[in-house]
Amino acid sequence: MLLLALPFSYAAIYMVEPKDIRLSANEEAFLGKAAVGETVKIVIKKKNDSQLEWNQLSVNQLLLPQYWETETQETDKTLIAFVKIPANATVSTQRLQLAASNSSLPSAGESFFATVAVNESLLSVSIEKLNQGTILGSPASFDLVLNNDSIAEHSLLVESTLPDYWFRQETIVLLPLEKRTVELPVMPYSYGEKNFSFIVSSMHNSRQFAFAEKIGVKPTLLGVYSAPSAGFAFFSPALIPYYLINALLSLIA
Repeated sequence: MLLLALPFSYAAIYMVEPKDIRLSANEEAFLGKAAVGETVKIVIKKKNDSQLEWNQLSVNQLLLPQYWETETQETDKTLIAFVKIPANATVSTQRLQLAASNSSLPSAGESFFATVAVNESLLSVSIEKLNQGTILGSPASFDLVLNNDSIAEHSLLVESTLPDYWFRQETIVLLPLEKRTVELPVMPYSYGEKNFSFIVSSMHNSRQFAFAEKIGVKPTLLGVYSAPSAGFAFFSPALIPYYLINALLSLIA
């Protein structure tokens, strides 16, 4: 039995996510920050310094706080552990213990430790191009700037107080440590000035961002008659002839 274990002795563990590092037996690595409600993904290579590859990866459940959940997955070249942080988790630094082994020789496995700093939120959200102007029938574009400072991916739901046919809600998935700008197109179906809000909500916890916006829509004759579903204008009906004249002049110009 001792001879069988020799090829597996002191086999290193090669982590590729969320950090690309080599770990010795019982070594500890700080993985980074994650927010409540997120799932931390830890990936190691099957290949190591021994003749036998790892084919099992486990998380020590006894070291986890209540309601934390784990799941493992195997691919062709890697082993993955998913650690789900509950939405009501305490802000803290959590230490995880993971073990890599081979099913043909489980006693020769190696353990390592990974620590994660748990935060309430690691998202920053802002909007550029405020108070847009456009003409009836042409979209206005708002730039949503997103920054995910977490080692876990994060999903967001973007909604607005506009009618659905002006702006359709969308889901955005941010990768770990990703910063991205997303264009939010608003298609006006009536002219005038309209105040509204964008609401950006986390799909993992209670974090939410709201932005008060304004869109000014100028009429054109083509736009007025090509948007029959628009309903009434925001201005007084008595002003409609004046805006139709302006629209006609804008087409001639």
